Amino acid sequence: MCIRDRYQAGQYSACFPLFRRLTEVAARTKWANMAYFHIGMSHYQLKNWNKAIDSLSLVGTEIEDAGEAGDDLGRIEIGQRFYSKIVDADVPVMRKLNVPVQALVKVSSGDVETITGVPVPGKKNEMLTSAPTALGAPKPGDGVLQMVGGDTLEVTYVDDSTLDGRKGVSRTGKVRAVSTGTIGFFLGDNSTPAYIAYPGEPQVLMLRDADLDTSPGAEKITLTVKSYYKVEAAAAAEDEEKGMLDIFSLEAEDEEVWKERDSVTVTLTETGGGAVIRSGVFVGKVTLAPIEDGVTPKSDDAILHCDELDELSVTYTDEVHLYGNESRVSESRIKVSGSVNSGVTADQFVVFEELLKARKGSVEAEALAGLGEIYKDMGLDQRASQRATEALAKVNPIIMNRLKLPGDIVENAFRLKWECELLKDDFDSATSTCLAFNRLYPESVLADKALMTLGRSLTDKGDFDKAVDVYQRVLELENPISAAEAQFRIGETLQQRAVDAIEEADAHNSKWGKAGLSKATALQNAMGPAVAAYRKTYERYPESSYAADALGKVVRHYVDTEAFAQAAELLESVFSDYPDAAFLDEMLMLWANIGYRMDDKETAKVKLRKLIFDYPTSKHVTEARKKLAGLEAEEGE
Repeated sequence: MCIRDRYQAGQYSACFPLFRRLTEVAARTKWANMAYFHIGMSHYQLKNWNKAIDSLSLVGTEIEDAGEAGDDLGRIEIGQRFYSKIVDADVPVMRKLNVPVQALVKVSSGDVETITGVPVPGKKNEMLTSAPTALGAPKPGDGVLQMVGGDTLEVTYVDDSTLDGRKGVSRTGKVRAVSTGTIGFFLGDNSTPAYIAYPGEPQVLMLRDADLDTSPGAEKITLTVKSYYKVEAAAAAEDEEKGMLDIFSLEAEDEEVWKERDSVTVTLTETGGGAVIRSGVFVGKVTLAPIEDGVTPKSDDAILHCDELDELSVTYTDEVHLYGNESRVSESRIKVSGSVNSGVTADQFVVFEELLKARKGSVEAEALAGLGEIYKDMGLDQRASQRATEALAKVNPIIMNRLKLPGDIVENAFRLKWECELLKDDFDSATSTCLAFNRLYPESVLADKALMTLGRSLTDKGDFDKAVDVYQRVLELENPISAAEAQFRIGETLQQRAVDAIEEADAHNSKWGKAGLSKATALQNAMGPAVAAYRKTYERYPESSYAADALGKVVRHYVDTEAFAQAAELLESVFSDYPDAAFLDEMLMLWANIGYRMDDKETAKVKLRKLIFDYPTSKHVTEARKKLAGLEAEEGE
């Protein structure tokens, strides 16, 4: 599930680490602004009003600085809004005196505009000026910065009062106007992207790049469009030994290979009307024709030959763009469908016998596995095992013949195999099947999910050591999407093992009581492995949604064992690294208790006030008010 889906589903806790990471890796871009917006709205939905205000106030402040594109000048995209930040210690005074903070922007092609700054929330010495940009001839004073590719923009701000006492000092900055080219196939309306091409029908090709608009006339550019066909990979040799399943010995299929069928050169012309054409949009048409038997396509004609299931490809090399000095190559590809035919035709389709057998075996195995589940729920383990054995006899041949069968049938066969092995309580075989599936299909998430389900099942059964081993297997997968959760579950499993062990020992009047140790103390002593697993969670997967929970469990452990100095130090990390965690109100209450027990009542009061102010809907607010009132009363006495 992507971050947007999680946000829309209301999984705000899972979204916070990803949004925070986005503000770091995409700083000074629109993506950082969008991340701050979603962080703020998430806190709004959770009714954390003050945190929502803090995050929403940062929306719009992430603007790209000049000179960071690897060039001597910064770069702006033609057509996007231009921003300039003014930093001056005199800004607060100017705002009180209602003096506008303005900057003069000059475009090298002739346009001149004066833009007025607006305050940046939370940054009293900064003002943000902005203006829309457009490709075209200069129109000074209209509020829009008209420019062409290759223009430079000079921003001038007059500082009326400097630190050394000078007045009227001009501060200037420059950026270059560029356009990042995009290429694609479109329908005849020149606005709707095309996803399918049809032989015999012309295909529209469109390029957008304002850098190519170098004169008032219509510019032209020549590109090459190619058609490709897929070469099927050779099937691997079958295992000669019948009835023997060795899925590890089967080699992975070769990657698909595409070969060029035909190519054609197309001239694209800049669109527009009137005496001056300044659109930066170039359009051309490609004539497509179906391939004919026995006819070799010619590369020197104006027709691009293709066949059904081919792909059309066009590449464009952009020399000047927003992302640096290196050339940027863009490619667009679309599939080719069959020729349009409105006549009546009769076709015959052949269904292979092996495919029929596989589908039949899959359906029968599904039914047997379902029956086994029913027997298992009724406590009839022997009958469940019999049905599972019968189902395995159905799915094993499917796995053996996987190279000849569709992927969905093979994946379903693997799923049924490990589910049947679980019905037989053969956890080792189920684990091996999951690992084998992951080796053959590393991009699939089925093995990952199956192992996580197996681990939880073992934990529920009280088989903690095997559960930990299964979770460790998840961490060893090639692409484990549940790695962070698996590490966290290891900690939970080890914690549950410690709890059960202490409960059992206490119930039998064990050495804990005789040695003078309370059950709580004994439990904390046994929590070492679990704490180590939790620590690995937030150290190895700091951006996961489980990192904050793991950190919280370690903090609680330190508090329970009265390691207050370590707890306080870790709490600093909690609020610094996980400002959106769902349990920060509880952490503030713990911090207040730590401060009180360390005879630091001032810290205790500060944390209680922060809890009351930042989390007014928290279940800990009532207790926090009482404790704060008690501390203030002690101070008054």
